[in-house]
Amino acid sequence: MYPENDPNPSRKATRRRAWQGLLAALLLPLVGPTAQAADIAVPVGEGGDRLEVQVIAPADGAATDGPLVLWMVNQYGDMPGPTSIAHALVRQGATVWMVDLLDSLFLTRSDTVVRERDGTAVAALIGEAVKRFGGERDIAIVGSDRMAVPILRGMRAWQQGVSDTSALAGAVLLFPNLYRGTPVAGEEPEFFGIVDATNLPVMVFQPERGVYMNRVDRLWQRLLDGGSDAFVRVIPETKDYYFIEMEAARTESLDTVAEVLKSPDDAAAVRALPRQIRESIPLLAGARHPAQAAELDGGRAEPLEKQVGLTRVEPEPAPDFELTDLQGRTQRLDPDFDGVQIVNFWATWCPACVEEIPSMERLAQRYPDRLRIYAIDFKESPEHVRDFMQDFDISFPVSTDVDGEVAERYGAFAFPTSFMVAPDGRIHYSVNAGIIWDTPEVDAIMRELLAIEPD
Repeated sequence: MYPENDPNPSRKATRRRAWQGLLAALLLPLVGPTAQAADIAVPVGEGGDRLEVQVIAPADGAATDGPLVLWMVNQYGDMPGPTSIAHALVRQGATVWMVDLLDSLFLTRSDTVVRERDGTAVAALIGEAVKRFGGERDIAIVGSDRMAVPILRGMRAWQQGVSDTSALAGAVLLFPNLYRGTPVAGEEPEFFGIVDATNLPVMVFQPERGVYMNRVDRLWQRLLDGGSDAFVRVIPETKDYYFIEMEAARTESLDTVAEVLKSPDDAAAVRALPRQIRESIPLLAGARHPAQAAELDGGRAEPLEKQVGLTRVEPEPAPDFELTDLQGRTQRLDPDFDGVQIVNFWATWCPACVEEIPSMERLAQRYPDRLRIYAIDFKESPEHVRDFMQDFDISFPVSTDVDGEVAERYGAFAFPTSFMVAPDGRIHYSVNAGIIWDTPEVDAIMRELLAIEPD
């Protein structure tokens, strides 16, 4: 709706705001006048950068002593879900400052760019909020996924410049990704150093079916060890991005949110989120707020390059498992099988997972007697997966790892992740991200593992 290739960043931003204003005017009759919005600018550093802040406050302009929520838009930009939650928070007495850090600073939208932020901009935002409302209202900063990294860095940077840290209640992190990158499949991922250097209060909202649910206890322990009063709230029966994936905004009321969610089953969790955020803020405000920042390990500040594709690994015994496939049959590794067994972890919401299914089937057809594939869906219901698989004609079994225990046993961190088990029962190759399975490269590896002479 506005030219993404405009070489003038200022003009591009102006046009974006104009289009957003027009859309807001068009949508107002649909959503109702529940809040008013106004922009402010927060200077960042000495170079003229600034954060553009959309202030969402009660429509009647009445004074409120409710909390101030600093909402950091995640790496994917403005989306209907967070906007709807922001308006719901305002209806409950809060004021919300919505900030798109990447857009304000004219930065490329990428995971790496987010994780490279040093926290200076976030610290400036916290400082501005404290200057305006410190001591009058509880202030909390909220963000999701990889935006948790600059949020924690910004809290620490702000902490280093003040004597009274109680003016900031703390951070509410929604399914945070605080890992430096995706390691070779099967290896343990590494936290950024800021995790161990955070001693201000943190609340983690972890979806039960989320990718990091089986590792949240490690994150919580690291925060505690660093001196933070850290809390974890598990959101039952939901996956990551449960409140973000809306087809359209629902700002007037969340009562009918199921109509616009991509996953209507998440409606109850989405409706509860504003209240849960509100409940978290006084809990954080009442926790300890150390004045001195914790020591930071600068050696773990840079993001790591994502490890993708087929990787030869040091052979290790493949963990056993026992799961029930969609036809009700028990699936497990066969220790006596004289062939290759591929253990593949995937999910229906993962495009790369779905894209590799046809080529995986072609590979299975190429080695019908010496290859077994176990497709293990991650934390989705058998009913959902069964419906989804109706569009595919495959010969290998599909099972569901409802609690993620098998994926945890294998060390699957990203999806899809696969492991190639040789006839000796050991993993010789692992695969991060989707690949095309019926290629000469994979065929050569199959022949290697099966001890078949090259043609």
